[in-house]
Amino acid sequence: MTAVPMIRLAGVSKTYRLRRGLFGPSQELRAVHDLSLEVARGETLGLVGESGCGKSTAVSIMLGLLAPDAGRVEIAGQALDAMAERDRVRLIQPVFQNPNAALNPVKRIRSLIAQPLKLHGGSEIDREVARAMEMVGLPARLAQAYPGELSGGQRQRVALARALVLKPAVLICDEPTSALDVSVQAQIINLLLGLRRELGLTMVFVSHNLAVVEHLADRVAVMYLGEKVEEATTDALFRAPRHPYTQALLAATLPPDPGRGLPELRLGKAAADPFALRGGCLFAPRCPVVEPICRSQPQDLRRVAEGAVRCQRAG
Repeated sequence: MTAVPMIRLAGVSKTYRLRRGLFGPSQELRAVHDLSLEVARGETLGLVGESGCGKSTAVSIMLGLLAPDAGRVEIAGQALDAMAERDRVRLIQPVFQNPNAALNPVKRIRSLIAQPLKLHGGSEIDREVARAMEMVGLPARLAQAYPGELSGGQRQRVALARALVLKPAVLICDEPTSALDVSVQAQIINLLLGLRRELGLTMVFVSHNLAVVEHLADRVAVMYLGEKVEEATTDALFRAPRHPYTQALLAATLPPDPGRGLPELRLGKAAADPFALRGGCLFAPRCPVVEPICRSQPQDLRRVAEGAVRCQRAG
């Protein structure tokens, strides 16, 4: 019997109408198109891609903050749009990029962590807040502090404690370390790894930092202009990326030795344009190995040994 995935997106799409310039005509921006993902219980999926690829829209749809135009979202086998809000927030919780924006500066830390319990029902609030603070490594004395009295790493721990106080099964982390110093990033990443083992959490981890994703994720999905272009186990994707865009992302990673200079970019001179109308592969204008057929025919996502890839040339 096949286990029910903890998170399942099936054919999810989301399109916006935006005006280009003050007097320009409105155009459609396809933020997410026909996106399908499955995350097993206890698994961590890394979601990567450059800014504007649709990662944050996909995360908002997973959290129920945005309704998709098409497709279906399920959490633990239940349709997300049919779940009561109280049930949804107890099952799935977010940790966002900027703890400064996520935490009310005039509320004490105890009040911030206790807020989900007060809104969605909970008993023994003081004990649960203390448990959550201990879980993320926050000293009890900080319960009466304000966010402005904490370091950036401590504020992110507060955001994490608030997400965990309802004991969710799923944690959606949207760039949770990008606003932190490198040494603090490592602390938060190790904390997430420990919490995943201890609590059996299912996680989606969105990041631009491929080194972080390699360390944290079991599988990785790569997005480009709203489409999933590759998905594989973390080991397989970092060892032998199949899609030219994935290869370019990995090649652009800065080496630890400054004497080696900057990496060679493999993305061509064109920039990603979400408004461009194309009949072929969305990546064709930037692809270093593009062929005529790539510009005229859309690329289907096809299964390969380690996962899936949207490129006819990928072996």
